[in-house]
Amino acid sequence: MNEIAQSRLTFHDHTFFELTLPTATLFIDPVFSQSRRGRRVAGQVRSADYVLLTAATPWFDDALDVLDGCEATLVATPKLCRTVGRELGLEKKRQLDLEAWERASETGLRITALPISGSLGMEGSIDEGASILRDMTNIFPQSRSRLPLLGALTPLLQMGTQTGNRALGMFNSATQMRSFDRVNDMLGIDVTRMARGRSGLGFFFEIEGYPSVLHLADGVHAMTQDDDLEDIAEVCKPDILIVQAEGTDVEPVVRAARILEPKTVLLYRARDPYAQGGRAQTLPVGSFIAAIEEGAPNSEALHLRKGDSFLLERVAAAATAAAAASKPSGAQATAPTTK
Repeated sequence: MNEIAQSRLTFHDHTFFELTLPTATLFIDPVFSQSRRGRRVAGQVRSADYVLLTAATPWFDDALDVLDGCEATLVATPKLCRTVGRELGLEKKRQLDLEAWERASETGLRITALPISGSLGMEGSIDEGASILRDMTNIFPQSRSRLPLLGALTPLLQMGTQTGNRALGMFNSATQMRSFDRVNDMLGIDVTRMARGRSGLGFFFEIEGYPSVLHLADGVHAMTQDDDLEDIAEVCKPDILIVQAEGTDVEPVVRAARILEPKTVLLYRARDPYAQGGRAQTLPVGSFIAAIEEGAPNSEALHLRKGDSFLLERVAAAATAAAAASKPSGAQATAPTTK
């Protein structure tokens, strides 16, 4: 374990957050590689005590590089742990598989895994689905209204013709949701859940003597329901909330701040939206900050850019004890042997 004098959060790039504690160093969705002419070029990795994966991000190979280069323990879903275990021959003692709502503890640190639906899969899924529907309507140009499935999906097709996150903001309309319901009934599958994006884990860090940190990655977006956030709020009372700020809809992030009531909201971007041309419509991060200041005035919003660190200030022992006593006991718990 690393012995250091301070605790801090550092945003390195893309999805990579580093949580540096007096007793451990944690990498969350680490990224060390570079993209050169469309190809991945591996970079020099550093060691950590834990590598936490919210999902199989586009930089998944970087996590493998870290785990292969040091003795870090992997913290992820059972499925991801199995995948990494097969890929690297990772020993079971270096795998900490957590289902949503499960907890793991070691001295001075407790981690709770929380269910999230990431936004990264949405745009691609919409574009792909819209492309298929356009092909079908080209084959049956006069029959859209007579084919029940196409009729039900017509509003989604119209939505899919829009680009980027402008389309995602339309999910909340009654017309879109009725269309989803009709497709659910016809196909017997939960299209709504599919459209919400690929499932993953957020992580809640309770650190002895320091503020608590809730990392929801890209799990707050137009399809995030109030019920999802309220379920998390029943288990977590975060001092600091980390969330990705993407798209043209600030309302979901404001809702998250209002429901979860953090003292500080740290906003980041996993990609440069302005490097993608017209397909990457997004608002400046300042718009998200202003919306939080207005809609959740008890929370301070900050923008973490590449290389920025946020210092975790020590809290009084009495305050830590009071916070621990107020924690609800609704979540499942696990106490595996860790490093």
